[in-house]
Amino acid sequence: MKTNFYKLTIMVGLCVFCFILMFNGNKFSARTNIEDLQQIANSVEQADGTIIEWSLYAREAVQDLDVDQYILQYPEMEWTVREDSVIGILNTDTYNETIQIMNNQQKDTPFISYELTGTDWDEATGMQASKIASLRMNTLFNGEPNLFSCIKGEFNNSIDEFTNHVMQSLQAKEIESIKEHKFRSISAYSSLFTQTLPLRDQQMNVQLGLRNNDLGNGTTFVIGTPILTIEY
Repeated sequence: MKTNFYKLTIMVGLCVFCFILMFNGNKFSARTNIEDLQQIANSVEQADGTIIEWSLYAREAVQDLDVDQYILQYPEMEWTVREDSVIGILNTDTYNETIQIMNNQQKDTPFISYELTGTDWDEATGMQASKIASLRMNTLFNGEPNLFSCIKGEFNNSIDEFTNHVMQSLQAKEIESIKEHKFRSISAYSSLFTQTLPLRDQQMNVQLGLRNNDLGNGTTFVIGTPILTIEY
């Protein structure tokens, strides 16, 4: 079990390392990540899964920061000002928004990130999320930010059955994986998504994590592109 844990740690570390290289180099050639999220949601529905959490995340490096400008631009948010960061939060009954401005110039390149999260997902939610995210991103970012889409949920079928359904629905080819009876961690490539990361001389843009619940009542899954941004 420890060996598999170390393998998983190495795999995740490689993905994060690749993300850092991409973040500081060329940006992703990204579509609207709402479309990516809908693709994942469709695959979950076809596999008889239930969505309990979804997340859209965008991040962009910046050269010059005017923190006061952002605070004045979004007065509806509750702002927290710290020494090296400023965080704005807006929570509603259907979604949560977070804007984070990091400005630790001694260690990292300043960046702005935006996250939109929710619980239930359907066509109406997707349309609302698209409008909200588009409005924020058009005013927050100057270029093409790095985009991430992620869905968390549960299912009652076997891990193999659910995984096969999702992989087929996403037209995904497995690149690397750790597989146990009650656990899966899969990195794959799908032509449905345009963002990619290098992994072992290949390209990946989909990650799946699945784990049987301790009490035996179903299995928790997380599916993300190009990497997971929600814990499972």
